[in-house]
Amino acid sequence: MDVWQVVMAVLMGFSLAATCGLRAFLPLLIIGIAAKAGLVDLAAGFDWMGSWTALACFGAATVIEILADKIPAVDHILDAAGVFIRPIAGAIAASSLISGMDPLMGLVVGIIVGGTIAGLVQMIKSAIRLLSTAATGGIANPVVSAIEDGAAVVTGIAGIFVPLLAGIIIIALLVYFSRKFRKKIFFKKTAGM
Repeated sequence: MDVWQVVMAVLMGFSLAATCGLRAFLPLLIIGIAAKAGLVDLAAGFDWMGSWTALACFGAATVIEILADKIPAVDHILDAAGVFIRPIAGAIAASSLISGMDPLMGLVVGIIVGGTIAGLVQMIKSAIRLLSTAATGGIANPVVSAIEDGAAVVTGIAGIFVPLLAGIIIIALLVYFSRKFRKKIFFKKTAGM
């Protein structure tokens, strides 16, 4: 087992799982396309992700998710459902890419890392969306959604081609946003005392 191969597979899985926190199905589509093109080796048991049937399903789900997220009120329903769907998608994305190690260990690492990171990104995304809704009455939400679409495409593709860079950027953004929200929460608590 090549250690560098495992590290890159974990970083690739981490990056695509984080992308699932923004869009549940787009990263799965990217993984499927990359597998079909021979750009990635899928872990044992995940070959189905590169099938034409899976690509058609992921493609249709991606289009529906992206379009529905631009409709006021529907975007909030998607965010509520995303609390459950996105961590599962993140676990699938990460697990599917962690090859080069024992399949059971890869699955466990993928579930823990992928589900957790997708859930964290989902929480940050939801907080930003709530701030957008509160500040603009929801008028800016389609613009925020389009920015999320772009970020998901860029991080998804970067996760396949430059997983080390994508991983570093995602970690930096998570640290930045978690500090920003922690400060807001802290100041609200201390202001209320």
